[in-house]
Amino acid sequence: MASKELPSTTIEIIDSRTVGPGQLLVTSEAAKAATQGKNVKEIIELVNDIIPKINELDVCDTLFYLDKGGRIFEAKSWAEAESASSFRAITEIDASTGGVTKPIARAKTKAQIMRKMVDIARERVGNKRLHAAVAHANVPEQAEQLRKMVLSHFQCDELYVNEVPATIAVHNGEGLIEFGFYSSD
Repeated sequence: MASKELPSTTIEIIDSRTVGPGQLLVTSEAAKAATQGKNVKEIIELVNDIIPKINELDVCDTLFYLDKGGRIFEAKSWAEAESASSFRAITEIDASTGGVTKPIARAKTKAQIMRKMVDIARERVGNKRLHAAVAHANVPEQAEQLRKMVLSHFQCDELYVNEVPATIAVHNGEGLIEFGFYSSD
């Protein structure tokens, strides 16, 4: 449809193998490169270099919605166990998981799980500077808490905070916190 409306525009489709904040970071870098005058080939090369560096960690108040929507993938057993106990899970969806939801950590409270998200980031990037983004589904105070935690542990070249679109909230439930990041080399 776009090629009919914009026949002289080059369109490239790239699978980022991630969601939300991870996609925001990839798209942001592509847009910056375009405004700097980079050509399509250079932008594609840049994006393909960033995609494997992206880490996307997500925490839902419950895995119920992911499970019922069929987007639970490798976290299915955790969704089933969650109903028997009360824990929060961190799932990852990025190039390292092949773009599917994979469970990686859990804790009892949202505060504990957000600390684990920051700890995971520290393990993965050390003391390097971050490009980061936080997104949330109707929990701005928790997103702000995570933003402050990230800023207290890392120097950030950029740190975006935004609310997820309604379609994401429907598939993940209210209370979703997403944390996407990669390190500056």
